Amino acid sequence: MENKQSSHPFTPTPSQGQQNKALKILVGLLAAVLLIGGAVGIKKYNDYRKVTAQLEEEKQALLSDLEELKINYEAAMEENTQLKDELAQAKAKVEELIAELENVKATDLKIIRRYKAQLYKLQKEREKLFRMIDSLKQVNQMLAFQKDSLGRELQELSETHQKVLEENQKLAETLTKAKTLGVTNVRVHGVRIKKSGKVIETHRAKRTQQIRVCYSVPRNPVVEPGDQVMYVQVINPDGDVIGSKDIIQVEGQEQIVSAAKEFRYDGQPLDICVFVVPETPEEIKKGDYAVNIYHNGQKVGEGTLTLK
Repeated sequence: MENKQSSHPFTPTPSQGQQNKALKILVGLLAAVLLIGGAVGIKKYNDYRKVTAQLEEEKQALLSDLEELKINYEAAMEENTQLKDELAQAKAKVEELIAELENVKATDLKIIRRYKAQLYKLQKEREKLFRMIDSLKQVNQMLAFQKDSLGRELQELSETHQKVLEENQKLAETLTKAKTLGVTNVRVHGVRIKKSGKVIETHRAKRTQQIRVCYSVPRNPVVEPGDQVMYVQVINPDGDVIGSKDIIQVEGQEQIVSAAKEFRYDGQPLDICVFVVPETPEEIKKGDYAVNIYHNGQKVGEGTLTLK
């Protein structure tokens, strides 16, 4: 019998050494891949940490700038009342943005950029508000200066007005005095009147019936000719005014007078006598008498009398 050959060709099998070699190569390749991958991963991780740290720094810088804005607004609100509502609203926006940013994780550059844009917008708003505050300060300073200047002017005007009033008052008083007739040579006597009308002077109180006051009126070119009135006041030793007791105004105060004398002044000197008649005999007493003469609301003369 003949041996038949197999129809399949002969396939040699790798040796054990070859298999080990291939395995080592494969392991080496895998190790290289793992090593490269690990290095890449580490690098990416380090880059991530670096970026994250930078973003965190930018976040903290943003928070610092926002806190500064908040402090600026608080200080401005204490100094400025005219824009207090606007400043309060701007401060509220800053506080809201701070609260949001504190809760944000700094891992996304887009988020940080968005907050940067909002910070920039708030800074521009602050600049606008502070320019308004500066303008208001300038206006207030100008108004304060004008107020002070006006106050000084009003004070000066008031002082000038007061001086004018005082000068006018002095001028009026001077004019009144200038238009007042003076008296000289005042003579005062106790007298009694006889039935014949003869007047007899006496120094005794018991014999005195009336008080006669005589005086001279010098010429006064300022006083225009016309009717004039002079008043005589006689005060007895008890301090009582004797006579008719009329009331006149003398330098703004009331005075009781004893008698009035009307006369015609023609611009020339003249002599006048006035008889003061007591209302009762009891008004005539022993002692010293004071006599005052008034014209045009002014005291123009005085005299004395002593009765025994």
